[in-house]
Order: sequence, then C-alpha cells, then structure tokens
Amino acid sequence: MLTISTTRFGDITIDEDRVLYFPEGLLGFPEQKDYILQQHKPDSPFYWLQSITVPYLAFVVINPFLGEKDYLNELPPADQAYFKGIDDGRTVVLAIVTIKPDTTPPLTMNLVGPIIIDLETRTGRQIVLSTNRYTCKHPLQMSA
Repeated sequence: MLTISTTRFGDITIDEDRVLYFPEGLLGFPEQKDYILQQHKPDSPFYWLQSITVPYLAFVVINPFLGEKDYLNELPPADQAYFKGIDDGRTVVLAIVTIKPDTTPPLTMNLVGPIIIDLETRTGRQIVLSTNRYTCKHPLQMSA
C-alpha cells in the first residue's frame, strides 16, 4: 500500500499496482513520471490523472470516444498505429479536459495530444498526433 498526498482528495492510500509510469512524463512535465487514475465521483465520465509525488499536479481526463465517436476513423494510418490494443481492452486512451465555465464551449479536450496507457504494463505515454483534423481545444459534447 502507498499513501499519497493530493490537493483535491487529501491523503489517499492506494495499492501500488495502481501506479502508472510515464517514462517521458507528460508534455510540459517531463520530470513527473508516476500517476494514478482517480475517478472524479461515482458514475462520472471524468477522472483525475493525479501525480503521486506533486500533490497539486492533476489533470482532468476523459475517454475521448465519449465526445468524439469517430476519433480513430478520422486519423491518418500513421497516427492510428499508436492505438493498438484498444479493441481488446489492453490499451486505454484519455484526453486532457480543460474546463472554463465562462467560455463557449465550457469544456474542451485535447485530441492532438492523447494519453495512451498500456494496462498490462501500467505504462503510459502522451503522444502528439500529426493530424490537423483536431485541436487541443476540441469542443467536448457528450452524447446522451
């Protein structure tokens, strides 16, 4: 068991097998390599990608397919190669969400820099796609 301090959740105790390792860190945070996924609240589609070493470093993330059903279909084949393992559940894809209540749209997601996590190895990577179809501020409109 591992106890981590977080700004949003206080001190939480987790199984060490929940730790996700990002060898390259995330864009802008190359030194921060260890994170956990913490659900925002029950039945919420949002999660927090929480650093286990920096209490205030956490990103709101979501499965991008909830807001963009054809996400992979619109990508060039070279970019689609990053997403192997999604069909069989070995790989999870997340998009970082930006929340700005006073803007339109109030929720956007970064579809140019998705986070890909291999669940078997618990290793993650944030990539930058070559497509210009999406932006880092893609409107998040979830289907009912």
